[in-house]
Amino acid sequence: MFAPGPLLRLGKQGKLGKIGDLVTAIAGRGSPRIVAVHGSATSPRAAMAALLADEDLGRPFPKAVIAEAEDVARQADDVDPGRVDLTGQLVITIDPEGAKDHDDAIAVARDGDAIRLWVHIADVSRFVRPEGAIDKEASRRGNSVYVPGMVDPMLPQVLSNDVCSLRPGADRKVVTAELLIGPDGEVRSAHFQRSTIHSRRRLTYPQVDRFFGGVSLGDAELDADIQVAREVAGWLRARRMGRGALEITTGEAAFRWDDDRLLGVEIEHQTESHQLVEDCMIAANEAVARFLLAKGVPTIYRFHDDPSETAIILLYDRMAALGVAMAPLPDGPLTPEQCAQAARDAGAAITAHVARHGGARGLPVLVLRSLRQAYYSVEESSHSGLASSAYLHFTSPIRRYPDLVAHRALLDALGLDGQADNALGCALAAEQSSLTERQAVNVERRADRVCLAFLVRDVIAEDHDQEFDGEVTGVGEAGLFVAFGPDLVYDGYLPARAIPGDWWTQDPLGVLLEGDESGRRIGIGDAIRVRVDDVQPLRGRVELVPAGTVAKPSGAPGPRGRDTGAGGRPARPGQDSGRGGNRHQRRRR
Repeated sequence: MFAPGPLLRLGKQGKLGKIGDLVTAIAGRGSPRIVAVHGSATSPRAAMAALLADEDLGRPFPKAVIAEAEDVARQADDVDPGRVDLTGQLVITIDPEGAKDHDDAIAVARDGDAIRLWVHIADVSRFVRPEGAIDKEASRRGNSVYVPGMVDPMLPQVLSNDVCSLRPGADRKVVTAELLIGPDGEVRSAHFQRSTIHSRRRLTYPQVDRFFGGVSLGDAELDADIQVAREVAGWLRARRMGRGALEITTGEAAFRWDDDRLLGVEIEHQTESHQLVEDCMIAANEAVARFLLAKGVPTIYRFHDDPSETAIILLYDRMAALGVAMAPLPDGPLTPEQCAQAARDAGAAITAHVARHGGARGLPVLVLRSLRQAYYSVEESSHSGLASSAYLHFTSPIRRYPDLVAHRALLDALGLDGQADNALGCALAAEQSSLTERQAVNVERRADRVCLAFLVRDVIAEDHDQEFDGEVTGVGEAGLFVAFGPDLVYDGYLPARAIPGDWWTQDPLGVLLEGDESGRRIGIGDAIRVRVDDVQPLRGRVELVPAGTVAKPSGAPGPRGRDTGAGGRPARPGQDSGRGGNRHQRRRR
């Protein structure tokens, strides 16, 4: 199934499952014992449940956690001493369509030549007390895991989808960062407090993008505030880019469902509405980090180191091999600052190359792969990708444990709550959260491949011989990873042995296949036309052949060699967003 071993098997006819079901089984004396039936192996929804189970995820919360969550949920309407009443404020929430856990909101107001920005974040620490049953389980999970159509949450639903979620039409407890921002994007002052807000309407990214295109939201006051938010976000972004932040544009697969049916997928690109939210969240994350550094309070920071000289030299060699025009690197050993600048220059060069020649799916990934992976740390607080000297995660405590730790540290430093984690507790949580984050990224990547393979199976069901435009997104020792189909949304693997006319070998830089006799080269970013030869949805495998070659009989088994997966979806080595860390917006700064 998804991995070797007895965890996932096809169930035999019996009490719990029938032939063709995906099940979870545990080994014991005699035959394995089925402990859960996920549904038919032909169902993408069942495949997602089975995949989570295969990673030891998707388990129900322990009874003690549920009991504690239901108990604290009854305190949602309690009046807290010292909590500031901001329920009269016009609060803006902008989320993906279909989102259920809303942990951030903003409000804005002009203040002379500056703009005052309030970033409201769900006060999860009010309901999740240190060393309680919920806290221990949340620490173990580390983060929520989002796969297409479902989520394995860090917190019980009564908290994540209700009491802590900043839903419209309900008073909600938040921790607020109030920032005064000048036209130069500098934060002139920062103030933090516990507050109560009342969102009167939930907006989605598409709605806000339509507003930016000239379509009113039907509320003059809200229209005006969104424009002010757009202005201050532009100030913040300009300052961040001016100090040298790295900007690489990639897309994410967004799947459409109708109950248990997987209907389709599209590449969701970051639009101006996404950027607006991200700019505000990054500003809040930085402000909290600077405050806690100044106070010397232990907490968890988000550390992203500068790229290594070796990685940068390899990146530039690869770009040269692919014909991307680029200024040469400075002579002599590169300093960390020069390496960071070189990565930014490479990103700009690839953006310009893509605009002229194409290659938008494959080439930007070269820069991402040259970067180090971001992780959680109690000792290092800088972030190379954001060109920030102080950064942490504060804005998503519903779905990331380090954000909850940051909330406790902030409230303790303000004298509002004496429940901050000590240095050892922060260090242990940082290590655990880094591990669970990497697991989540891998699971989400696998889940995308599986769902994409299911969709490819459906697309070719009526016409197995149809051909697709594609783009090479990666090169392996034995073939090419190819994005194909409308908007290059699907991923597949094209074995070199299937490309006629030559014997193909990978070049030393790993970005080209070269024909031994012809000298022909096929590299990352090149256009290619392909046809689907074999699909194995549960493996997430789509095998391709060049267009015009003879088709394998429909339903014939594919090769049983190494599992190539769908392959072409890029790794995301620590590229966060201010919101980050969730299925709705998974870029992780």
